[in-house]
Amino acid sequence: MILHRNKSLICSSLIIILVLLSFSCAKPTRNALPKNYADEAEIAGMPGVRAWGDEHSEAFQEDLVLSMQQSMAAGYKYDGDDTIDIMAFSGGGSFGAFACGVLNGWDAAGTRPTFKLVTGISTGSLIAPFAFLGGKYDQKIGQLYTSINTNNIMEKESLWSIMTGTPYAADNAPLASMIERIIDEEMLQDIAKAHSEGRRLFLGTTNLDAQRLVVWNMGAIASSGHPGALELFRRIMLASAAMPVAFPPSMIEVDAGGSIYDEMHVDGGVSVEVFFYGDLIDIDQAHEALNIKGMPKVRIFIMRSAQLKHHYKEVEMSIFSIAGKAVTGLTSSQAIGDLYRIYTITQRDGIDYNLGSVPADYVSQAKEPFDPDDLKRLYDLGYKMAISGYPWEKYPPHFKP
Repeated sequence: MILHRNKSLICSSLIIILVLLSFSCAKPTRNALPKNYADEAEIAGMPGVRAWGDEHSEAFQEDLVLSMQQSMAAGYKYDGDDTIDIMAFSGGGSFGAFACGVLNGWDAAGTRPTFKLVTGISTGSLIAPFAFLGGKYDQKIGQLYTSINTNNIMEKESLWSIMTGTPYAADNAPLASMIERIIDEEMLQDIAKAHSEGRRLFLGTTNLDAQRLVVWNMGAIASSGHPGALELFRRIMLASAAMPVAFPPSMIEVDAGGSIYDEMHVDGGVSVEVFFYGDLIDIDQAHEALNIKGMPKVRIFIMRSAQLKHHYKEVEMSIFSIAGKAVTGLTSSQAIGDLYRIYTITQRDGIDYNLGSVPADYVSQAKEPFDPDDLKRLYDLGYKMAISGYPWEKYPPHFKP
């Protein structure tokens, strides 16, 4: 009798699973960009605002020359007396609060430079536009990171939704709403103005169809005058922080072969955790084009919004705990590789390398992914370290010169 009941229960469970799987086959439809158009697709009305992050781009090379011309028109001489400062923000989720604290403390100390180039990935893409503008915008992003909680970022999907076809575990609609509130037309115009003065803001997403990094020239988008510029700007920021499976991808429409298709873009951290110009542009070629003989001092400041070493912590015997720990390990290892890659570029091009990260002895007390109390602790720690002179590391992790 007991065996019979158990068999009935097993059969009933299998039937329910099969029904759920049949529902899950009803996937959302796409008008995906064909492979043969991958290298020529553009944003309609905004050509040249993006490029593959792993190869040279003529559009970005031309924009580099333009940025140098704009800088010189504003009084920049590109000689030994000038300095170019670059800021690169990595991914790191809630640890972004530490980066905000460093920015605000740096500004309060009166030593924070105006950055010629700012790049951002994942949580770094949410910080980068504000750091690019500085001043009141630094304060704005600092206040934001210390006043949010998990509900301001995401809404968990039900198990039923996941099993019936929803291709993500949580909806980032709250984050999309937050981005819509903080990225407005006034901020877009301020970014366009900074762009016209020769400064550049690059954000990275991952084109999941191609599995490649895409670098977006956000100032060019802001300066385009296109009626869809603000919406695209917001969508790129959302995409760059959308870890696949955890959050929904951002579908971005492109024009290719006279037709409109969609591309699937997700967290830039799937490709890299932090990026510099790499192969995208050639500095020497730009100098030759403008007959520039001098070489200004160049400094890059990299903020790794995470710890370079992890604390030992027993992993629970569950699929979510194991998967979460594994993904964290993968992204951490990738980040270290990215830091070495950037260091190699700086040594080749004579650039001063500066690396910051969350101190190894910091112990999180977070009770949720974005715990307000822990965010405040991280922010205060970054602020305190920066206002007294942030101790930038001159080499990547574990490197002994």
